[in-house]
Amino acid sequence: MTGRIVGSVVLLAAMTVVYLVTVWTTAGQRVDQRVYEAMYGADSWRDLLHRVGFQRVTDPRLWLIAAVVVIVLGLLARRRGSIIALLVLPALGVVVARMLRTEILPRPELLDIARAAFNTFPSGHTAAAAGCVAAAIRAAPRVVAPVVAVVGAMWTTVVGQGLMEVGAHRPSDIVGSLFMVGAAMILVPDSTRSGVPPGVAALTGVVAAIGPVVWAVHTGHLVLAAIGVVAAGVFALLTAGIGTPARRGVPLAEPFVPQSWWVVGR
Repeated sequence: MTGRIVGSVVLLAAMTVVYLVTVWTTAGQRVDQRVYEAMYGADSWRDLLHRVGFQRVTDPRLWLIAAVVVIVLGLLARRRGSIIALLVLPALGVVVARMLRTEILPRPELLDIARAAFNTFPSGHTAAAAGCVAAAIRAAPRVVAPVVAVVGAMWTTVVGQGLMEVGAHRPSDIVGSLFMVGAAMILVPDSTRSGVPPGVAALTGVVAAIGPVVWAVHTGHLVLAAIGVVAAGVFALLTAGIGTPARRGVPLAEPFVPQSWWVVGR
């Protein structure tokens, strides 16, 4: 449990740093806004999403598919009660993201800009997409979790791209939401059949980053590489069996066998 708490604190600290640098500094807002404006109006993501039959990332069918995947993977990994938490947390993440950006995390207007001058940190749409991926990773058996992380990193990157293209969010909103989702999902305990070794988790992160980086080069939007690398890192961390040592039937002490000294001495 200690390892999961430490991981959650680290991810929340990363989210805080992103918020302070990109929202509370003039230089951070300027870079964030410049990238956002460069992404606004492109259509590569929308074409891609429409090709697979979905008009928006909040399509109810996507929520249904995610729920089925989490339940099936959770049953395979013998998770039992934690399946409920994994089904609830993605929806709860959307609510928390909305509350944070509207009530708790203010945005000082340090730049004189006409577009997107309102607070959007963190992204609720990213929390929905990343939350579903993260829930599937935590539900999955150890042989499946890395695959889900690799596919999920690419999917989340494409979702983030679309949010910027339609003018809904800045890059910092997406990255901050990824850290927030990871901080929540890492607290869900591993099952005895989930959680990969640290070396496999690290390799998963590297492989998961390849797709987003290639996609960023292909589209000419290098910010997608940064989003993809963050997603890959967060999802790879969720595959690791943090704080879940293998249980072995080792006795705590040798059994005590009473003996009489006079019997031994004969």
